[in-house]
Amino acid sequence: RFQAPGHAAKGRPMCRSPEPVGRQAMKDMPQGCRGVASDLFAAMALGLIAGWYYILIAATLGLCAAVVLLRSAWAAAALALLVVDGCLPYGKPPPSPTPLCKSWVFEAFRAYFGWETVMEEPLVPGERYIFAEFPHALYPLGQLLSYGVMDLVAPGHTASGVVANVLLHTPVLRHFYRATGTRGADQHTVRDILRAGGSAGVVVGGIAEMFLDTSQAERVYLRRRTGFVRLAIQEGAHIVPMFFYGNTRTFRKVDHPWLQWLSRKLKASIILFYGRWGLPVPFRHPIKFVVGRHVRVAQADAPTETEVREVHARVVAAVADLYERHRPSWETRELVIE
Repeated sequence: RFQAPGHAAKGRPMCRSPEPVGRQAMKDMPQGCRGVASDLFAAMALGLIAGWYYILIAATLGLCAAVVLLRSAWAAAALALLVVDGCLPYGKPPPSPTPLCKSWVFEAFRAYFGWETVMEEPLVPGERYIFAEFPHALYPLGQLLSYGVMDLVAPGHTASGVVANVLLHTPVLRHFYRATGTRGADQHTVRDILRAGGSAGVVVGGIAEMFLDTSQAERVYLRRRTGFVRLAIQEGAHIVPMFFYGNTRTFRKVDHPWLQWLSRKLKASIILFYGRWGLPVPFRHPIKFVVGRHVRVAQADAPTETEVREVHARVVAAVADLYERHRPSWETRELVIE
């Protein structure tokens, strides 16, 4: 629930209407205010979502062993169901926020971390946007949970987030992504979203950003990412930088060069990470979601390299400026844009 400023009951979330540019616009619930049961549910559910590949690999190996060693028909049937589920077509989902994203489930997820939403400039009705989201982190939890506040961030707009296509063909997990309105991260899909009158959320750094060392500095991969800028110019979609402070503090990784090589070959993240209790349960750390000022784009069917570089330079500057202006007191790391 959201209430007008000055009328929020103790322990409940509050939403303020947009204020002048550069000032805080909205806040969600403070950390831990929903109680032990809610936090326990959020920890377990987020651990299942973020760590599903660990579970899937273990289950697949166990089923294969049962089939080979025990000749189990039940194990063979379960294995066949997993394969069939992964091979089924991924139907076009509804845009966000879906009923799941607006439910108590996502409220509990945001409360688990202590979530804050800040909006600098309201979106203009009838215009389309590419939301350039940073950082990816080991798992883009902030981007996922932001689906639940899209009614506040983009009232009257339809929006869709995109992820690596392999996730949309991962048995069981694919149904969760579909329930959140998530689509595949490819140029054709993003163009389709924009041409249908919607806006698209793109995690610009992608897989490469997962392997950046963020222990001493907050690092994002942007300087060589120009494809989203070219697409924005071609479609006449303005670019809105978004930053999720705290995203890179929710998990820690076990790194190795061959994991990075394999991930790029498969176009999916193959990485070992852990959170609370040594499990894929995210650490409880505040997440601050900031929606920056729009980078205005002039439409051109065939933009020149000079035009692309000019808009890209403005995006880089906007991200750097946004980070410094809204950096919370607990974020002591400097931003490095690579």
